[in-house]
Amino acid sequence: MDFRVLALSLWLWLFPFGVSANDQLDALAELIYQYPTKALTQISTLEKQQTADNSSDIDRLRLSMLKCQNLLQLGENEAAINLAQMGEASAKQLKLDQARPYFLNCQADAYLNYDNVQDALPLLDSAITLARRYQQPQALIDALRLRGQLDTNTDNFSSAIEDLRIAIDIYPDIHTQTQNWVWPPQAYVYAAMGNLLYATHDLPQAMYYANLALNSVDAKGKVRHVLLRNASRIALDNQDREYSDRLEKQAKALLPEIGSPLELAYSYAILASIALDKGRMDTAEEYISIAMNTFKLQNQRAAMMRSTRLLAQIRFAQHRDEAALALMNSAIEQGESLKQYSDLKWFYGILSDYYQTHDNYKLAYEYLQKRFDATELANESMNNTRILQFKARLNQQGLQLASKENQPTHTSVLKELNIDWAYSTLFLVAMAFLGGAIWYFIDKQNNRAPSAESDSQNLPPQQLLELTLHSAKQGDYPLSLLLLNASQIRQVDLPALMDKLQDKLREQDKLLRYSIDEIVIVLPYTSAVGAQKVVGQITPTIQTLQGTSKVNIGVAVMQQFDTLDSLVKRASINQLGKLKGSDPQSDYSPAK
Repeated sequence: MDFRVLALSLWLWLFPFGVSANDQLDALAELIYQYPTKALTQISTLEKQQTADNSSDIDRLRLSMLKCQNLLQLGENEAAINLAQMGEASAKQLKLDQARPYFLNCQADAYLNYDNVQDALPLLDSAITLARRYQQPQALIDALRLRGQLDTNTDNFSSAIEDLRIAIDIYPDIHTQTQNWVWPPQAYVYAAMGNLLYATHDLPQAMYYANLALNSVDAKGKVRHVLLRNASRIALDNQDREYSDRLEKQAKALLPEIGSPLELAYSYAILASIALDKGRMDTAEEYISIAMNTFKLQNQRAAMMRSTRLLAQIRFAQHRDEAALALMNSAIEQGESLKQYSDLKWFYGILSDYYQTHDNYKLAYEYLQKRFDATELANESMNNTRILQFKARLNQQGLQLASKENQPTHTSVLKELNIDWAYSTLFLVAMAFLGGAIWYFIDKQNNRAPSAESDSQNLPPQQLLELTLHSAKQGDYPLSLLLLNASQIRQVDLPALMDKLQDKLREQDKLLRYSIDEIVIVLPYTSAVGAQKVVGQITPTIQTLQGTSKVNIGVAVMQQFDTLDSLVKRASINQLGKLKGSDPQSDYSPAK
């Protein structure tokens, strides 16, 4: 333990009456993240000291808030949810509304640990609204950080980067509010940005933010351990094995700082994945076994599912294919039971790749289809959640506008914060987007198809492609689709690539970013022969950004039964066949 933490502990234990309650609680606000087990002991002591006579409502409420965050750091999510709900109710009763966003953040964080996005998102939106209204940058930064992490995990990168940029920009203002409550370490905000850039495959920038996090003054104890294990993963994927090994060694040295068995299990699971990718199978197996024992004891079903998948990958690497396949099937059963579609699409992808490498194209195709189906279900679930979220935001804004004259103090809130211009601009842009999104889904639900070409140009890109397919069927002319796997191209280079590709296409051709790693090109009035010519024309452009790996473009020609999704699936199978020098599409067509 470093000297500063030892001194802090002695100060809080030996001189509880020699310092103000605010000073004690400010010190605890850092300790709960860095040394949560020690912090919980001190919180329990302060709870016993607090009585109706010697503690203010604010001090009691703040201690409850610190305990809520402390429970999160110890992996006690259910207890944190209960305490957060009681804390927010107390804040309302005491008319301390400025405290409410902190309890909402705590509750949302716990739900996110359960992968419960549906309950977490509305809580975070409400926390952000209240934090802005009551000038609470500490709560706002934490809510933006959490929402940025959520959006990163659901591939909503544009939204995530805006939230995290604001959180980083306003962090210096974290102590400008009149009453301190609780705030996340700056290191965690930098780390969230690093994880976002890692998810978009910008590894050098991800490493930059990971190092910023490690160099933060609050990167101590558990915080430092979490940063080190994540930075080790980024460094390994950034082809810096030596630096990754050094970071991994430091992370292991800090394992004793993790006081909670559940949090320790998560660390062992992550270290197991790193050991797997470094080829240290015995270490990976040992670590994941430790983690799984804890997950099983504490009934952490989602964690067990992911650990089972990781153990299966270890078995594949050990060439124990039969055991690996049994584990993968078990992980899939768990995923289907939990309806974890985002995980399932990954699991199906692993099996599709496995059967492809073993020349079993029939099973490879079947699991690829399952992967597409799981992806659609995951996207549908997230879209439904976001539509409800958008409607809630619009309703909330309508209520605020209706009561504007009765609450004049709310109109001046943004002016009193240093970040008023950024918030106002972001809010207006977001509201414009949300209104458009809701109108699109209402329009789609009512089946109101556009009747003029000018209307069709305002459609979302994917719906515009569906309309293009419909026109081709009605007009009885050929249409082809090209599918490019862009996983070998840096995310930051994709916009420039799409601009270059658009320059080589005709005006009627449609270009769409179909997923994070896939680009779709729809070619009206184009046969299979014409599509191959287009492939030849655009391949050199793609190759300049893809390096030495071979450009692989899947081709599918529209049939009358096709939808956009079925065309993409057949183009994907065409890609799969090219990897092995054959085209399984003819044998395993969706038509059969």
